Amino acid sequence: MSNNLYARAECGCGAVALLVAGEPEAIDTRLGLAWWPETALQLTQGADWLELTDEWRGEHRLRVESCRRCGDRLMVSRDGWVETTLEWVERLGLEVSSLSTSQALREDFGHERPGD
Repeated sequence: MSNNLYARAECGCGAVALLVAGEPEAIDTRLGLAWWPETALQLTQGADWLELTDEWRGEHRLRVESCRRCGDRLMVSRDGWVETTLEWVERLGLEVSSLSTSQALREDFGHERPGD
């Protein structure tokens, strides 16, 4: 991973920070979401402020990680994949228009197909 692009982003209040390696595997600009391999993200600051909750999207049980201080949702995890907002991708300084969309990942996180 030493040859990958590394970037850091913080929640709205700066209490929690993530370090990411590389770019998201897929994005969906309509939903405003990006998906990463779980191994690409690492918590670097604010473990004490991290709140873990479970959320259900249809039949999919997801782990949600948010900042208890400002309420900013950092990531949603399921089966080795992490979902973030495109706002987080932009905070990392990555160019959203150069990334690809993945129907399979979108459905795996319980999102509807476009037009549904």
